Amino acid sequence: MKHPTQELYSSLTQAYDHFNEALFEGSLPAVIFVVSRQPAVMGHFSDQNWVNVQGHTCGEIGINPSYMAQSRLIEVMQTLVHEMVHCWQYCFGKPSRTFYHNQQWSRKMISIGLMPSTTGEPGGAITGQHMNDYVVAGGPFHKAFQSLLEKHAFRLLWVDRRRRHLPPLVGPTLVTPEDVASALASGTRPAVAAQFDEAIATLFQDIDLNEVFTEQEDDTPLMERMPEHFFVPVAAKRKTRYRHICPRCETKIYGKWRLDIQCNPCGVDFELDDE
Repeated sequence: MKHPTQELYSSLTQAYDHFNEALFEGSLPAVIFVVSRQPAVMGHFSDQNWVNVQGHTCGEIGINPSYMAQSRLIEVMQTLVHEMVHCWQYCFGKPSRTFYHNQQWSRKMISIGLMPSTTGEPGGAITGQHMNDYVVAGGPFHKAFQSLLEKHAFRLLWVDRRRRHLPPLVGPTLVTPEDVASALASGTRPAVAAQFDEAIATLFQDIDLNEVFTEQEDDTPLMERMPEHFFVPVAAKRKTRYRHICPRCETKIYGKWRLDIQCNPCGVDFELDDE
């Protein structure tokens, strides 16, 4: 039996190598994978975080294990490829400020069949600070994901068994080009540059929905495919910080539950706000 660490990271490395060849022509450098439980973050990319004794540097892709069992496999792979596009932009493009997803990043995402969206659904803005994405049916990513399942019988061998209270994942697994075009043409479409229209049109003209596999990967979170006793609940953190409000001027302060303090301008005690 392989060491569990090897099994976990070999799965991520196998997926990285597969998508690198399928979507980036094998141009991306190797990275070091980490598992990181950053709150409300499914993944991250950091450039040149690592260095070896010979002085060679290496980037890092982090995957949040808290989401892995509670997500569909395709969503975990979306997160991986999302971060691979950040790696591509660092190597061959011009990244913006930290965490900002600019037009160059968005165009690359569109070209590989992952539509950027602030909402994770059709109609959201395609650039911004916090960005989600959804899969265009029949696009390059969708085909590469299906190939990963068929050629490599890919699966994640280890997942975090602690059941946490996490923000719900939004958005459908697959969206057809017609649905995307309808959302972009609607009155709620955000103002976007002409190159986005061109990139979207190029993506759509290469899609043949007749080639989309009829038997899709099971559209359930990984957790739901395993026995219930595999997982243990994790209690929410005990609240240690409470809001107190002045009943006259409505000034708000935060502190311990038993906070004995007075609002000097009003001359009255702050009251615990139960909301």
